[in-house]
Amino acid sequence: MRLNVAARLRTVTEGQHGYFTRAQAQAGGVAGFELDRAVAYDQIVRLDHGVYRIVGAGVDLHAELRVAWLRLTPARGARERTRSPTLWVSHRSASRILGLGDYLADHHEFISIRRLQPRFEVGVHVRSGGLSRHEWVVRDGFAVTSPSRTLADLVRQEGDLGHLGRFASDALATGVATPDQLQEAMGRHLELDAILEMAMK
Repeated sequence: MRLNVAARLRTVTEGQHGYFTRAQAQAGGVAGFELDRAVAYDQIVRLDHGVYRIVGAGVDLHAELRVAWLRLTPARGARERTRSPTLWVSHRSASRILGLGDYLADHHEFISIRRLQPRFEVGVHVRSGGLSRHEWVVRDGFAVTSPSRTLADLVRQEGDLGHLGRFASDALATGVATPDQLQEAMGRHLELDAILEMAMK
C-alpha cells in the first residue's frame, strides 16, 4: 500500500515550496522507512542529505539556496523559519532574492545566531544576537536581510563601488529603501550620491 507522505506533510511543504527535511517529517509523524518508501514510489525526491521535495512541486528559481537553508537547521519548523528565524539569507545571496543589483551569488551566504557546521560550501556569518525585526523581511519563503541591512553587509564585504551603486539604485527605483536608510547603512565613509554615480559607469 502506498503511503501518501505528500498529503501528510502538506502543512510543512506548503510554506517551503514543496521542500522538507527528514527531521521535519519525523516531527510530523512520518518515519524514516516511510520516506524511503515514498522515494521508491516516486512521491518525493531526495535532493540532498536529509532534504526532500514533493514530486511535481513546480519550478524553484532558488532551489540550491533553499536546500542549503534547510540543511543548515533541519529541525526548525516551517513556520519558525520565517516567524522567529535564527538563520537569514544574507549578503550576495540576499541581493539575488531581493532582486537588487547585479551580484553573482556564486556561493550561498547566511547570517546565523550560532556557529554551524555545514557539510557543503556556504558562508555562515555568525551574529550571536541575531537580527532586529526591522533588519529582515520574508521573500519567496525565506527570511532574508532587508535591503538596507543587505547593503550594510555588502559594504563590509565588497570593494566594487559600481556593484554597490547598482544595488542602491535598484533599491531606490523600486521603493524598498529610502536615501536616508541607504546612507545610514553605508556609514560615514561612503556617500550615496558617489556610489550612485559609479553605478552609471
